[in-house]
Amino acid sequence: MTGRGKKAAAAPRKKANGYKMPAPIRNGEVINDIMMKKKWRIGPSIGVGGFGEIYSACDHESSPKQGSGYPFVIKIEPHENGPLFVEKHFYIRNANKDDIAKYIKEKKLSSLGMPTYFGNGSHEYNGEKYRYLVLERYGKDLWSLFKDCGRIFPTTTVFQLGLQMIDVLEYIHSRGYVHADIKGANILLGLKKGTENQAYLVDFGLATRVTDKEFKPDPKCAHNGTIEYTSRDAHLGVATMRGDLEILGYNMLQWLVGELPWEKNLKQPKAVQDMKEAFMKNVRSNITKQYSHVPDALIKFFEYINSMKPKDVPDYTKCRTLFENYLKTEGKTRNSKLEFKAGKKGKVKASADTKVTEDTQDSTVHSKKMAQNGVPKARRGRKPVLKDQPIDSDNCENETPENSIQETKGNKRKSSEPSLVIKIKKTKLTPKATPPVKKKYANTATQTSLEKIRRSPRKVSFDSPICEIIGEKKPPKRTKDTSQESVNSSGDIFEDSFVIEEKKVKPKRKLLAAEEVTVKRVVKKKLTTKPKTKSWKDLPTVVNGRSPPKTV
Repeated sequence: MTGRGKKAAAAPRKKANGYKMPAPIRNGEVINDIMMKKKWRIGPSIGVGGFGEIYSACDHESSPKQGSGYPFVIKIEPHENGPLFVEKHFYIRNANKDDIAKYIKEKKLSSLGMPTYFGNGSHEYNGEKYRYLVLERYGKDLWSLFKDCGRIFPTTTVFQLGLQMIDVLEYIHSRGYVHADIKGANILLGLKKGTENQAYLVDFGLATRVTDKEFKPDPKCAHNGTIEYTSRDAHLGVATMRGDLEILGYNMLQWLVGELPWEKNLKQPKAVQDMKEAFMKNVRSNITKQYSHVPDALIKFFEYINSMKPKDVPDYTKCRTLFENYLKTEGKTRNSKLEFKAGKKGKVKASADTKVTEDTQDSTVHSKKMAQNGVPKARRGRKPVLKDQPIDSDNCENETPENSIQETKGNKRKSSEPSLVIKIKKTKLTPKATPPVKKKYANTATQTSLEKIRRSPRKVSFDSPICEIIGEKKPPKRTKDTSQESVNSSGDIFEDSFVIEEKKVKPKRKLLAAEEVTVKRVVKKKLTTKPKTKSWKDLPTVVNGRSPPKTV
């Protein structure tokens, strides 16, 4: 038992739907199947479902103990859960290997996408009791392939898958059940050699028996299934055969166009139900308006579903004929190889405004790639468009003009707005002469970096004699020779506003020796006076039965 399993056993996991999740089971655990008289060995986990975990498995006796091949899967859930209990009984009654082989022979089919049942029972692990179901192992699911292909399938592949699912639904309905949860995640491709082009419908946790009771909505079961594919009958709480066909039609439409119209409202089941009712009310006009490349065969399939009554048994031959006739027009058959290549995604028909917007965006990207010299960056497989080449007049409206104003004047703009050419006359301003420097004034603006005097950060100068020297330095002595004077000692533009006076300042006297100075302070003396008369406050107090000693 690994540490992961011990932790899970101590605190069992729970899903949002309230189901208890099983504790992880170690690789190599052996399950003894009493009913089938077999032993199954558990391999690595494949995935986790809504109510349990799925493990790869092999026959413990016939398979090598160290082998990597696991041809089976085991679905495990705690006994407290219920979905696997329902699925187990469906498989016991309808997925017997002999029954499936007999049906294939009767219908003259090459294969059928119905999974085969191999065993079930109970197993106790680490003090917890689990229910298990053994099935054949299959390959990748269609939902993963759908996302890998850019949310689009080739049209012929969609109709091939539709034919295979109709065969499976006919088998299930003939046994008195409906699936009620058809979706890409529940459709797996074959893993064995020769079954790669066969899709298998799995997960019968919502499988329901068909009854002869009157069609009556059941609010307790309303909106059951996966909300984006749920049929209109299932939204009312009733699972029907025509509902299975409708769910299949929604899947095929999504595989063709990429997204269903109501996928943005999945958190509101009632809103999704109303949108489906409106969509199916006039399905032909709704599909042709929104999607341009949906084949008419799928539209006729939806129209046939609308013509059915709730308790009607579908005409499977008619449905198969619709799909097979389309495949013939494309040169394919139902047994052709399934292709999962990314195709062009279905788009709504673009209007004229949309087209203009796309052209504008393309031209904007083109103009951003232009270099400063007017030549765009060369792209692979294309020659760069030079400036001297003529501009296409059809696209010149959305491109950045490259020629001068006079050249664009000759080209006609195809636009409803009139073109205006504005000429701006640039006037050259003559620079003013620098005023002559006054006498005895050094123009610091024209000095070089070497000629400029580097001043101390303590000095602040405005080229004025008043604030030339700040600090303890003495001003330079004025001499008759003006060349020896300081650079900033000459008068400046404000010399008429100030009067310069020279004053002799005597230096401060300095102490030649250290002298002791005595400072006298006056301290107030507190005077106490004796009271003239005695009061009760002056009497000796008695503390602990004794009087304090008398002071002399």
